[in-house]
Amino acid sequence: MQRPLFHFIGGMIFPIAYYFIDREILLRIMAMALGLVLLFELVRAKYPLFNNWAWRNFRGFFKENEKKTVTGMPYFIGGILVTVLLFDKPIAITALCFLTFGDVTAALVGKKIGRHKIFPPRSVEGSVAFFIIATLVGFILKRYFFPANLTVTAILASALIAAIVETLPIALDDNLTIPVIAGSVLHFLR
Repeated sequence: MQRPLFHFIGGMIFPIAYYFIDREILLRIMAMALGLVLLFELVRAKYPLFNNWAWRNFRGFFKENEKKTVTGMPYFIGGILVTVLLFDKPIAITALCFLTFGDVTAALVGKKIGRHKIFPPRSVEGSVAFFIIATLVGFILKRYFFPANLTVTAILASALIAAIVETLPIALDDNLTIPVIAGSVLHFLR
């Protein structure tokens, strides 16, 4: 439960911060954060004692398969950085909220009630939950924050494509692919 909560809280900090602060400031913060995370990953890979310490003390934040590989954190921070770099504020914030709300919801629903596996551990139930939450978040952002920048078609299409991207077993981490692809769809369909 620690990982989804961490993902959710961490994921919400950046869209909220971006709403209130300048793009260049957020890009600098994200670049520094990415540098620190990459340093952590490098030290963890080079020094088994540090890796064991990190695993013992932060186990709830790692997936089981990440003990001897790179964690999802560089992809998460990198996904935020690339999304903010590529898209204007309304598109970037919406795409990052799709990642934050959709990915966490898909994981929780998939673990709790996911019976129909597509690409294990991904499930139909988790993917549908992702689509529903991303769509709701998109409509809330359209209604209250970015009415002129988001269309219903763009929200529905990007939520659907983001849910598909989250489900597919592609080589790139979904923390990077979801916001970049969702942002691209939002950008081209607005």
